Amino acid sequence: MKKAALFLAFAAGFLLLNRAAYQGYFQDDELDNIGWTQFGPAVEYLKGVVTPQFFVNNFRPVGHFYFREAALHFGLAFPKYVAVLHAVHLLNVWLLWMLLRRLGAREFAAGAACVVFGLHMALFDAFWKPAYVFDVLCGTFCLLSLVCWVERRWVLSFIAFWLAYKAKEVAVVLPAVLALYEFWMGKRQWKALVPFFAASISFGTQAFWMSPHGDDDYTFRFTGAALARTVTFYGSRILLAPYAAVLLPVAAWRNRRAWFGLAVMGILFLPMMFLPGRMDGAYCYVPFIGLGIALSGIFENWPRAVVLAALLLWAPLDIHALRVQRNVTLARDKAAKAWVTTLAAYGAAHPTAEAFVFDGGPEGFARWGMEGAVKFIFHRLDPRLSAASEPVAASDVTLLRWDVTNHRLDITARSASN
Repeated sequence: MKKAALFLAFAAGFLLLNRAAYQGYFQDDELDNIGWTQFGPAVEYLKGVVTPQFFVNNFRPVGHFYFREAALHFGLAFPKYVAVLHAVHLLNVWLLWMLLRRLGAREFAAGAACVVFGLHMALFDAFWKPAYVFDVLCGTFCLLSLVCWVERRWVLSFIAFWLAYKAKEVAVVLPAVLALYEFWMGKRQWKALVPFFAASISFGTQAFWMSPHGDDDYTFRFTGAALARTVTFYGSRILLAPYAAVLLPVAAWRNRRAWFGLAVMGILFLPMMFLPGRMDGAYCYVPFIGLGIALSGIFENWPRAVVLAALLLWAPLDIHALRVQRNVTLARDKAAKAWVTTLAAYGAAHPTAEAFVFDGGPEGFARWGMEGAVKFIFHRLDPRLSAASEPVAASDVTLLRWDVTNHRLDITARSASN
């Protein structure tokens, strides 16, 4: 009963700190997912889950199925998407608690580690932006896989691993984490790992040979410069201060679980280490499972008073990071909301509009976000959307002009020849 009350108190604190997230709005990636996932039957997502095929079009059936159902049931009601995101994150905090306790962590140390994981503002976008539901769901299934593995529920662990990968590809390295557990803390029962590694190698091989990314932000770059850039970026986010992460190995001294957690974090970060073109704090979400494990061991090395003092010193840094990112995010979201809600009102009055020309847009709001909004509002899988600088084949078009000065979308219907 006491543990439940403490968890509810933590959940209330988390929701209070992040209450402004419900005032935000969709950005381009979210609208893109909302726009196309509403088309097609649910069985296609089930097929995507069960197939061992690597999808070159970046289809992630677990997360995209969520977007399909959310688009059909929530529409453009942004707070509902955030509520689901928060609920899943709080579930993950509870799952991390279960994992830490099964790894032998004491209650106080496990609770303190869960607080850091649950409130860490390196993960800000994972709390605020539905586009990162892929990372959050991947974290859910990775935690379930780890808990089931420690409990020797091999089949359930494999199913959870498979779903984790189908949520986001970072889970491809999870079998290495399970192998590390067996070597370091388990009973070295290697046979159960065979299907895990078989699936991981299959997915990894397919990704290497079939990936369509020749030379773009998604291209792996196995260079020292790329590694230096990613290590600096992600390292500065672990303790919210540049180079502070180097203190973790020192703090982990003589605690086996702490070293195990640091190794787990390193393994889960590995897929991002050679992707300098795709760096984001929210990508820390799954690797921070390892940070939670490490902190549970580190906190056991310290007296409770020292742990509480450390958390009190960390809290202002965390809250400062929240405020900085909140202000930037809400400003961008306000502009995106003005664009989309104006288009939605126009769509309600003119549902038969077919061809669109956009002239500018909110800062950072990409073309695919506009296309996603048009798809959803006008229920067209392949909308005719052109930039003002491009030729237009249609005789009648709807002009979407963004007024930069007033942060307003002006919509007019005109002939393309005008």
